[in-house]
Amino acid sequence: MRRARGIFLSALIFSVGSFSACEWKSATTSGLDSLLRIQGGQAVKGSIADPPVTNQDATVIPSSTRNNQVYPGLSGKVVGGTVGPNANAAAIGIAGDEAYWMVPALTPDSTDPQSHFTFSTLVSFSPLLGQSALLQTDSDGKPTLPVSFRAVDPSGNFGAATVDSLPVVLDEPTGTMVISLEWDTPVDLDLHVQVPVPVSDINPDGTAWVWAKKPAALPSSTPPDGVLDFDSNANCAIDGRDREDVIWTGMPLAGHYIVRVDPFSLCGQVSAAWHATAFYPAGAVTPVQEASGVLTTTSTRYAPTESAGITAFEFDYP
Repeated sequence: MRRARGIFLSALIFSVGSFSACEWKSATTSGLDSLLRIQGGQAVKGSIADPPVTNQDATVIPSSTRNNQVYPGLSGKVVGGTVGPNANAAAIGIAGDEAYWMVPALTPDSTDPQSHFTFSTLVSFSPLLGQSALLQTDSDGKPTLPVSFRAVDPSGNFGAATVDSLPVVLDEPTGTMVISLEWDTPVDLDLHVQVPVPVSDINPDGTAWVWAKKPAALPSSTPPDGVLDFDSNANCAIDGRDREDVIWTGMPLAGHYIVRVDPFSLCGQVSAAWHATAFYPAGAVTPVQEASGVLTTTSTRYAPTESAGITAFEFDYP
């Protein structure tokens, strides 16, 4: 392990400290003005797209997660992956940003410990993320952040980029109807909403639940579906957002709606205060329904199901 760390240091010096005999110019930067910042990583001036591909074999595979959404000001998001063959660092950044980050990959991968290594780090995102011209849009017109990962070998040679487009959740959700849950403590609460749907073999009682484990629970033939925007603090990986929203972008179906608050885990905390709201139509400034409460550790003793938790309120739409 000591030898591997030495190799990484030489690679880092090679890649970020190239100087000429007549001009000295540091390639390092604080990275504080970049769209993402990495704890323990080395910030490098310039776009991650700038270094040419000089090692065609060096590859990187980012780890996949159930919740890959980000939002402006998000901190402490775990990002990782595997590099190889024989690469020992990962460069992470957004093409066109003012800086990218070098992260060591020093842990042998269990599937190929001789030539592939893993990395894991904590990433924070700029509060100005939602205003960036570097955001892209997906096929539904929703904003995404194209994060590039590049493997780097011990000689400082870069491989080609693997781009992971992360959905971006803006601070204030908009839609024809928005049901929200907020809380005041670093815990994992989940918003569950029972919605009306056409009777079918999948939903014989004419209802379905939208929640973290079933964000696309409704039949695709039922437009428009309510969609959960973000599973905050999932499995106690605290992201600091402390909010979840179910959003409709078209006209919600008429019928009865039930809003429940599920304390999946209090993550070592004693209690958490919560506040739930429902807004419609679009542009409304006063909630149609709202409720508040406090959950304690005794509330977490039941297994999470689609109807788990306590009822915050119910209402009929329209």
